[in-house]
Amino acid sequence: MRYEVLWKRSAIGDLEKLDKKISRRITDKILTHLTKDPLELGVALRAEFAGLYRYRVDKWRVIYSVAPKKELIIILRIEHRATVYEF
Repeated sequence: MRYEVLWKRSAIGDLEKLDKKISRRITDKILTHLTKDPLELGVALRAEFAGLYRYRVDKWRVIYSVAPKKELIIILRIEHRATVYEF
């Protein structure tokens, strides 16, 4: 079972700011790995970010939510690990 991916505008904007090589690597990881099992591969966030997950790709973090009944991953943000939680 593969999950479908919905990209929020904020995540698309985050990818556009990155070097094309890094952007492509992150996108490939999301589409080839994360779509297999986003609840197991990601880490559930807590406190003010409860209900969201993070997925690590090198120094970058992908913040997303999951709609398991719809088999949908919603990519919210893609940021460097140092600044990702500064929404």
